[in-house]
Amino acid sequence: MTIGDALFARFSIRSMNAVGLEIATLQERVSSGLNDPRASADPTRATELSALRDVRARLDTREAVGRSAADRLAFTDQTLESLSENLRQLKEITLRAANDTLTSEAHAALRMEAVTLRDAMLSAANAKDMTGRPLFSGTSPGPAFVETSEGVVYRGNDAVTLSQIGERGNLATSLSGRQVFGEDEQNVFRILDDTIASLTEPMLSARPIVRAQSPADLDIVRTRGDASLDVVLTGPLGASPVRLGLRIDAPGETVAAINAQSAVTGVIAELGTDGKAIRLRADGEVSLSAQTGGDRTRPTLTLGAVQENGQPAGPVTGLRPTALTANALVADAGLAVDHMATMRAAAGSLAAEMDRQLEALAKQRLTVDQSVSKLQDLDVAATLTKLQSLLMTEQASQMTFVKIVGQSLFSYLR
Repeated sequence: MTIGDALFARFSIRSMNAVGLEIATLQERVSSGLNDPRASADPTRATELSALRDVRARLDTREAVGRSAADRLAFTDQTLESLSENLRQLKEITLRAANDTLTSEAHAALRMEAVTLRDAMLSAANAKDMTGRPLFSGTSPGPAFVETSEGVVYRGNDAVTLSQIGERGNLATSLSGRQVFGEDEQNVFRILDDTIASLTEPMLSARPIVRAQSPADLDIVRTRGDASLDVVLTGPLGASPVRLGLRIDAPGETVAAINAQSAVTGVIAELGTDGKAIRLRADGEVSLSAQTGGDRTRPTLTLGAVQENGQPAGPVTGLRPTALTANALVADAGLAVDHMATMRAAAGSLAAEMDRQLEALAKQRLTVDQSVSKLQDLDVAATLTKLQSLLMTEQASQMTFVKIVGQSLFSYLR
């Protein structure tokens, strides 16, 4: 087949354009530092890259969850640190309040400090993390603690929030409010309320032991329920524990309970003429102590010496429950401080495990990134060698094309 000049020029230009396009593509690869991303360029490599990117996406998700959980635990630790400091201040208040030489103004100042601490601790107990979830309500979305007529009550649950970080299962990222703040008699808010009550009249004037010469009137603040309290009744013969019923419609039960121990104590009880007060008679002094149960905001029992006609013969003193005595409050505050330190240690342990899991994720991510780099990154040396070869080929082709195209019939005739 005869090839004319026009056809030759078209073939040559098309070939040089193809070389130029390949050169441009290689230059672009060198500039980006990446291999050809198209699956058609290397199907096997594309498949491996796709699998590695899926693994990296999962690792990224777990790392994001882990970072959020680590931030939650860090905020929990900060809150627990603040609570620990508050409880240390509470212990100091109870120690200062145990001083019998304090003035009424000093007691009032200590009470205000205790009230301020209570407000601060209630606020901390209902703290939320950066996403708006309560720190100490378990998995409940509502506030952990609420104020009721009975004091501060826990409204959360005992579950803990969990986050799946590694392959070994879920990690706890919280502590429940009941676990942190205690329950029953060792509840932090109960200790605070007891401290405040002990610094407030009429409980401030009450005493852990009340004494009176016979005859003496025992007054009881009664209730409509079946509540009762325990005391130690001491008379001329000795002491005995007695359980006193507080039912408003059954004062005779209290008289019967005291008289049941008359052989031990030497104290005889009789119902007063008003049907409410109980008169205690003994050959000497009568005392009450070691009260458990009853109202914790005001004295449930008061005792005072009287004359036979019922007129007071001495001061009337309220009995302070054992739980509200100075020694008990100091001990409870000390236990609360120790407990909060234990909770900080527990939160620190969770945070340390979270850090270990995040470190393991970082190592896995590095391994995946290295594998992706091997498949995705360009072999610059080999590519530059090929590029140089193509540039030389292009240059030679251009020179040859120009030389051949420049020939004519007269060039051959010469």
